[in-house]
Amino acid sequence: MIKQIRIKPAPGRRVIDPVTDKALGPEAVTVSDNALWRRRLRDGDVFLADAEPTIEPAAAARAKAK
Repeated sequence: MIKQIRIKPAPGRRVIDPVTDKALGPEAVTVSDNALWRRRLRDGDVFLADAEPTIEPAAAARAKAK
């Protein structure tokens, strides 16, 4: 059985599901736990439905990166 995860798009992000070619809605969806969705999680485009999103102001994120 393929492992699956439940995700939601991060606030302010528009994420396209490559299977349906449609934008994810605000509700949680179940997707395959694969490299594409892990990359989206890492980049902050989506978050696990069981977790709360962490939102950093852009200035704070840039300062942290330096």
